[in-house]
Amino acid sequence: MSENRYSNIVLMAKEIQAIPSPTFHETKRAKFLADQFSALSLQDVHIDPSGNVYARIKGGKALPLVISAHLDSVLSPVDNVPLIQNERHMTGPGIGDNAIGVAALIEIGRTIMEQKTQPPGDIWLVGDVGEEGLGNLKGMQQIVDKFKDKVVAYLVLEGIGLGMIQTAALGIHRYRIEVNSMGGHAWSNFGEPSAIHELIALSSKILAIKLPANPRSSINIGAISGGGSINSIACHAEMQIEIRSEDETILESLSRTIHKIATQTNPTGTEYVISEIGMRPSGRMKENAPVIIAAQAALRNVGITPVFAISSSDASLPISLGYPATCLGITTGRQVHTHQETIDLLSISKGVSQLFHFIEHLWNF
Repeated sequence: MSENRYSNIVLMAKEIQAIPSPTFHETKRAKFLADQFSALSLQDVHIDPSGNVYARIKGGKALPLVISAHLDSVLSPVDNVPLIQNERHMTGPGIGDNAIGVAALIEIGRTIMEQKTQPPGDIWLVGDVGEEGLGNLKGMQQIVDKFKDKVVAYLVLEGIGLGMIQTAALGIHRYRIEVNSMGGHAWSNFGEPSAIHELIALSSKILAIKLPANPRSSINIGAISGGGSINSIACHAEMQIEIRSEDETILESLSRTIHKIATQTNPTGTEYVISEIGMRPSGRMKENAPVIIAAQAALRNVGITPVFAISSSDASLPISLGYPATCLGITTGRQVHTHQETIDLLSISKGVSQLFHFIEHLWNF
């Protein structure tokens, strides 16, 4: 990769990272991306009702390639705390997930337009919303509704994960569990059920569920809230819980177990409510599918041995529907979803070169 292309991506990633874009609030970053697409003279630049940003590179009569990168981030830039950069690394919230991915999307458009070459089919570049948290892949749902199976492939870009090829979608179930009670004064009503106490007891039972070592599965309580003051018996408390498993049967079994625990635990004067707040589908690509073969060839071309991965990304949705799709990373990194999120700058050249090899050869497989 040329030094100019590397500089373009790094500088663009910095600009993108500086634009707050939490899930459900991606508007500013979407407008920035639309402006970048327009400046490159890409066709059909527009923002759909869900907030996705589209642009088209005109190609031949073959089926189109859809390349997407999610606009939202778990954490926003911290006020007055600049990105930390040295020769090897860049650190800051959201720089890897997914500012560098969106920057690569722009660079794909820039490079192909400068080369003035026509791909076998149209290439749609899409910055999509709602990938993180409780976005529940709503942006990708709109993309898939638009193109369905009339594509050569869906390629999803993530900033971190270079070397991995998503061949399977990791199933995820998400729930909110609420506990309600009468509440009262901490002293005069002592002994009455506390929603917080009951929720803590319930969470202990859930976290005691024995998980299989293989296939890999997990239970995570990601958020908990409730109560009013230190000297009050809480009348309301709730938590958000996420279950993941590489096996759909185990995922369903864990969901049933948690429902059973929640419904069986019901002291007098206490109400338990469990509700679904999100799901991510399961699915698997055949390892000899053209999109997977093309991804392997692209990684080997830059000297990286590919690793097949079961993961959760925007690609999970088309994979679950049987459409050709995968997710590729731009670089390596660590501490994702923290304020110390870090990307490796020296890997970006290989990561971007992999993308252009994939695009150039995909239609041949």
